[in-house]
Amino acid sequence: MPALPSGEVLPVVIGYQQRIFVGTLQRFCQVEMSSHSTAHDALEILQNQGYLDGSASGWMIFELCQDFGMERPIRSFEVLSGVTNSWVADKTTNVLMAKRTLLAPKLSRAAIPSSSPMFSGFVQWEYKRGKWQKRWLELREHSLWVSKRDSGKDQQMLCSLNNFDAYAVTRVSKAPKSFVFAVKSTDSLSFFESTTDYVHVFSCDEKDGLKWLESILLARSYVLHQERNILSSTAVTAPAVSNGAALSRSGTRKRPAQPLLSLGQSAMPDPQAPPPPPTFEPGSLLAKRGV
Repeated sequence: MPALPSGEVLPVVIGYQQRIFVGTLQRFCQVEMSSHSTAHDALEILQNQGYLDGSASGWMIFELCQDFGMERPIRSFEVLSGVTNSWVADKTTNVLMAKRTLLAPKLSRAAIPSSSPMFSGFVQWEYKRGKWQKRWLELREHSLWVSKRDSGKDQQMLCSLNNFDAYAVTRVSKAPKSFVFAVKSTDSLSFFESTTDYVHVFSCDEKDGLKWLESILLARSYVLHQERNILSSTAVTAPAVSNGAALSRSGTRKRPAQPLLSLGQSAMPDPQAPPPPPTFEPGSLLAKRGV
């Protein structure tokens, strides 16, 4: 008889061709990917095929969201299919591109912070398209909070970095400051009723803007690292017991059988005692039969 299949469920791997541009939109490469391929896997393929100049250090895969005019670096441990699946199916303007960036060492796996970064300051917030307001922006608890004053009494949470990431805005029509950055959802736009909840745009000086961009990217790296550790942890360990004693289940205790009726001498009928009253009504059929 053939052996029965094991109970282990293997992940389904789907192969596909992914176009990745290199440097500019004038040169691209068709990369054979799977549903589990990461940005690091794509860079290795580009390196082996000679598309990257020199070593692969300093290179990152970028997500170019040309429908919103913004881009972000994709961390080496992010799965590329999770990025492309969030794009709107009937739009083909979004692409992946390999570029050199100074953010590569800061967003590496070795640079993941041990705690979620915190940052705050005044920025210009685009609360409506083309309408800007000065607001106090605060990054804490890997979430973004906005308020009118730095006291934070009237603050409201804009978004959580569990499903939002930082983007550098590359196409700006008009902004009050020189540097523009955004936080956009990593989910599909179809999940949102309005784009005002899908993307939040800010403007500030370049020095502060670069610090904001780096802080939010690091906070998102921290969240992704925590999620990856939780999802990949499948082993459940027993709690530690002091003095090295092992936990064991106690045996089932059997209670001694109890008689339904007491059979002691006090329960025996007394021959001198008067007869008990009849159980049934005199004259009834059961009384006549003595049942």
